[in-house]
Amino acid sequence: MSAFVPRLIPILVSLLALAAPTGAARAGEPPSPAAADPEPGGGLRAGDWLVRGRLAGSIPTESRSRIDLIGGRVETPAAVLPDLDVSYFLTDHVAIEAQAGAVRTRPVIRDSLVGDIAIGSIWNAAAMGLVQLHLLPGARLNPYLGIGVAATTPIAIAPARGIPDFTLKAQVSPVLQAGADYHLGGNWFANAMVKYVFVPRQSYAIGGVKVEADLNMLVVGAGLGYRF
Repeated sequence: MSAFVPRLIPILVSLLALAAPTGAARAGEPPSPAAADPEPGGGLRAGDWLVRGRLAGSIPTESRSRIDLIGGRVETPAAVLPDLDVSYFLTDHVAIEAQAGAVRTRPVIRDSLVGDIAIGSIWNAAAMGLVQLHLLPGARLNPYLGIGVAATTPIAIAPARGIPDFTLKAQVSPVLQAGADYHLGGNWFANAMVKYVFVPRQSYAIGGVKVEADLNMLVVGAGLGYRF
């Protein structure tokens, strides 16, 4: 995990904590023409539920690994996955987002003394929760920042041919998020977002060979949202 994370997280937490009083202080002020949504009832407000569906790409970054005896490196290919989340607006400016699902990875050992080795297919049950600060909730274009945690638990591991069974531990990872919702009209919104997941180091053994893998994940997605 990157060294700057412990310093960055308290800053973002403080920023989110200021959102509620900021929103309350501005509640009596008329919106500026630039910020107001031109459609009556548009924008996002306290009490709204927003369900977003996206197509997202998961891209490994800052990947480092160590493999005993045979050397090489662990490579986790990028993947494109469907992405669904639900957000509830506690105030005009503060929302909570939650999502859950299953994620599959297919790590490979590259450039070892015995060549490239497919490790297998790994399915993880994944859940993520974030607190979001929405900067312009009443505007047609509403950017936001988020901070939270992601938890993954292995539920199915299918070793590749010639690879003995192995186990992995559950993990909890800090997450930073930035995104924007654009009000298309009625209850429909367009959305684009990016998340950075600081994944802890994972250590396991395959047939007596110790493997350590350390990487972070960049998730980039775009799609549509519907307000309830």
